[in-house]
Amino acid sequence: MPRENLIQNINQHQPKNKYSKLDDLNIDLAMNKTKEYLEQRFLKEGISNFIDGNYYFEIEKHIEISFMINNIKSTKIRAEFDTTFLNNKIKPDGGVLFLRKQDDPLYKKILLITEAKRQGTNDLRKKEGKNKQATGNAIERLGKNLTGIKAMLNHEKITPFVCFGWGCDFASNEKQFWPN
Repeated sequence: MPRENLIQNINQHQPKNKYSKLDDLNIDLAMNKTKEYLEQRFLKEGISNFIDGNYYFEIEKHIEISFMINNIKSTKIRAEFDTTFLNNKIKPDGGVLFLRKQDDPLYKKILLITEAKRQGTNDLRKKEGKNKQATGNAIERLGKNLTGIKAMLNHEKITPFVCFGWGCDFASNEKQFWPN
């Protein structure tokens, strides 16, 4: 599928099958449990700003490219940017967990970004008597998101990004993308 068709494909972030729907539910649940854990942990530890209600955690389903560019600009590492895709968003499967401040709507620190990638259905296709498909599509999409996220957080010591990946494409009998 040519790049232009991918850009125009409004369904590219929609679950493709029942397995992907379950994966999406599980990654959402994991992010919400992480948020709840952090809320309870900070309250239990008695950190005053959380008790006073100044800071809070928020999960969003996407990161705007404009937010990413502004984040990089604030570091003064780079000044010029291509603004062609300024209105686009990255939509990690599990969303983005932010630390926010009640009294400062611009305060928005990324704590965690999660993805869930099931890579491959050739095992199921074989059982159904269908031909084998190419490998790598989900991981390629992951790479695109991760490249942008790493650029945005280049000034940080860590990149708070977790991907849960599995599937038959990782089997030893599948095409390898690295030398043996």
